[in-house]
Amino acid sequence: MPISDEALQMEKNRFLAVKGEATVGQACAALNALGGQPWWHLVVRMNDGSWAVARFSELPAAAATTSEAGETQLNALEQLRIASAVERDSIETKTAQTLARKSPARVLVVTANGLPVGILCEGTRRSGAPSGGLTSANLDQLGGKYVKLKDYGSILLGSSKK
Repeated sequence: MPISDEALQMEKNRFLAVKGEATVGQACAALNALGGQPWWHLVVRMNDGSWAVARFSELPAAAATTSEAGETQLNALEQLRIASAVERDSIETKTAQTLARKSPARVLVVTANGLPVGILCEGTRRSGAPSGGLTSANLDQLGGKYVKLKDYGSILLGSSKK
């Protein structure tokens, strides 16, 4: 039995998945376009095919204050934590939740044919930006400066809003 839709659609499992070569500005603009919030997870497919995650609120606020920051590729961010991934049909929901709890990032990326269809986030709660992290205002500023809507198709791999 595959990982359930109910588990993947829980509010705490909101995410935006992009390619590692996407920029911080592109990811923030895509989040804004989807009506996302700073507590959503940014899921990045790294250049080696692995997955890494961080909450948007964990990205440094300094990113919104320099023009170069918007052009920084996501695969270069120190805030990203390696995340495990499983194919949705290969594992049951309870087992997947246990894997998420035991992983260092406490997030499991759930894929179908190699593309993200959801995440399971265990042991964490929604929260505001940590000290020094991006806020909604920073995300609006950063995302609005650097990206045109037509650019999303080349970087966006998936999100919790379809």
